[in-house]
Amino acid sequence: MSVPLVLLGDQVTKGPTDHITVDQVAASQAATRHLLAGGRRRIAVIGAHDSGEDASARMRLEGYLSALQGHKIGFDPQLVVNADPWHRANGAKAARELIDRGAKFDAIFAFNDALALGAMRVLQEVGVRVPVDVAIVGFDNLDESAYSVPSLTTIDPGRSQIAESAVQFLVDQIGGKKEPRQLLAKYELIRRESSG
Repeated sequence: MSVPLVLLGDQVTKGPTDHITVDQVAASQAATRHLLAGGRRRIAVIGAHDSGEDASARMRLEGYLSALQGHKIGFDPQLVVNADPWHRANGAKAARELIDRGAKFDAIFAFNDALALGAMRVLQEVGVRVPVDVAIVGFDNLDESAYSVPSLTTIDPGRSQIAESAVQFLVDQIGGKKEPRQLLAKYELIRRESSG
């Protein structure tokens, strides 16, 4: 007897079950391009991982680098800060690290909203104005992102579509559907105050 199963999230290998994910590379390109369109050229990244084994971190960094390359902006390793796990405290620590390094940056792309909110707090503590001095974009569209001050621009990974599709896939499997399906959820850039 097989158990109905739908995998959600990053897909490292193809398997014999339904799978729903978001195009993290394209979504990260969109976040970075948004900052570039606002005139930002020194975009720091918070959330990379040293090991390169975390698929989300690797794909989000790939999207960032691709967007920079598309705008003919060179990569500066001083602007990349590792943060693991992706919690507010590590976002705050990463922002302090950027400041302590003396890195010149006019924007931050944080690999999730928790990191972005932690970084934003530290910037405000040291007198950096968001978004006047530094624009910030996060990823995940947490509910609290709409209520931070300033409110956080973020990537919505399509959670509603993912949830609805997962339920439908399970219902289909219970009804006898056997062929595995792959779904790429639609992401959306949610523009708010933190990016100007």
